[in-house]
Amino acid sequence: MKRLPWLNKQVAGWAMFDFANQAFTLVILTAVFNLYFTQYIVPPEQIVGPDGTVEQDHTPGRQLWAICGVFAQVLIILLGPILGAMADFAGSKKRLLMGTWLGCVLFTASLGLVPPGAVAAGMILFILAYLFYGAGENFIAAFLPELSTQQTMGRVSAFGWTLGYIGGLLCLGGAAVFTFIWEGPTAYRLICVWAAVFFFFGALPTMLILRERKQPEQMPTGYNIITIGFRRLLDTYHAVRRYRWLFQFLIIMTIYLAGMQVVIWFAGTLTRELFQFGEQKMVLFILQITVTAVIGAFITANIQDRIGTRNFLIICMVFWAVTIAGAALARTEPLFWVVGNAVGLGIGALGTSSRAMVGLFSPEHKAGEFFGFYGFAHKLAAIVGLSAFAVADRLIADLHTVAASGTIFFILGFFLMLTIDEHAGRRVAAEADEAYRRERGGEPS
Repeated sequence: MKRLPWLNKQVAGWAMFDFANQAFTLVILTAVFNLYFTQYIVPPEQIVGPDGTVEQDHTPGRQLWAICGVFAQVLIILLGPILGAMADFAGSKKRLLMGTWLGCVLFTASLGLVPPGAVAAGMILFILAYLFYGAGENFIAAFLPELSTQQTMGRVSAFGWTLGYIGGLLCLGGAAVFTFIWEGPTAYRLICVWAAVFFFFGALPTMLILRERKQPEQMPTGYNIITIGFRRLLDTYHAVRRYRWLFQFLIIMTIYLAGMQVVIWFAGTLTRELFQFGEQKMVLFILQITVTAVIGAFITANIQDRIGTRNFLIICMVFWAVTIAGAALARTEPLFWVVGNAVGLGIGALGTSSRAMVGLFSPEHKAGEFFGFYGFAHKLAAIVGLSAFAVADRLIADLHTVAASGTIFFILGFFLMLTIDEHAGRRVAAEADEAYRRERGGEPS
């Protein structure tokens, strides 16, 4: 069987971090700690209806969960320039990737120690776990330009995302088993430990195989790690702005990913609140979403290069707008499962093509720092999405309507993506690389 030309040991090692990463995204963020936090750690309020029936209101837990998410994203944005400077001037991306990996494993496992009612401990440990997870996500994305060319960027990115959802699927499968053996808080706490163990062993091959091409740089005189970090952020901002199409796409990406972030962060809550699923059915529901996410990433890898990544993203915007509206309006259980499969396809496709587009619009010699801005935009999208969800959840009593309001992000994304010129973006990146090589006397970038 002929090996794919872009698939080598380094690419496979890099993709294994995606494989392990989804254990946190899909198990901790989407399914488990979300519900554990909103159902047990933050006790629901008791509401007496007009007929005397007592109902549980989980809005306080959802509000605090959103606050935790926004706070964690802000911390990542503030620490990002400093961590990037540490990678380039005081060590290596791989060394810091290892630190973020071990930190995320430690704090994810610690989530399993949080007893019901310990709100402060739950908030602090989750913020720390997500902080290390988010930093690691940025570092692994920065390796992509070192491992692929402009021609193979989309396929390498799609390979990582596909493998990632396979990893998430396996970790969710284990989580589903726990829900059948244990009930209530015990199941959630054990699943936190399981996800941490999966993350540790899943990403271990990355640490053993992946090599870093770029060597540490010499610190300019008059700067330290903090000042050079924020100076480089400002310089990168000005550099990104000179690449018009990349800068424009990052702004658009911040808008439409805000809608997707709401779905990812609150999938467990929406499943329970909108569809009235119990713990076991909820995990199985998200499990089948992940199966279709793998399919979505695979389809993306085989289609986006043929029809254009920009055209593929436009299709994704329409698809997501219809899917979110369908999820909010669905009232029968068979329709819930259809919507779940649609959400999975959309997650696999949108995440894959978004990361690939940033690579296509970035000159190879600038791609590492520009992917840092991709991480910045990703975190900003989460802040926008979670803040909008929290405000809507406070102002609108009906959660179905709150969920439906997420459609606006994808409607805006559709119209804004029409303004993107993919050919021009690629051409500008290629011309910048060619000019860079000429300046260096013909050396490869």
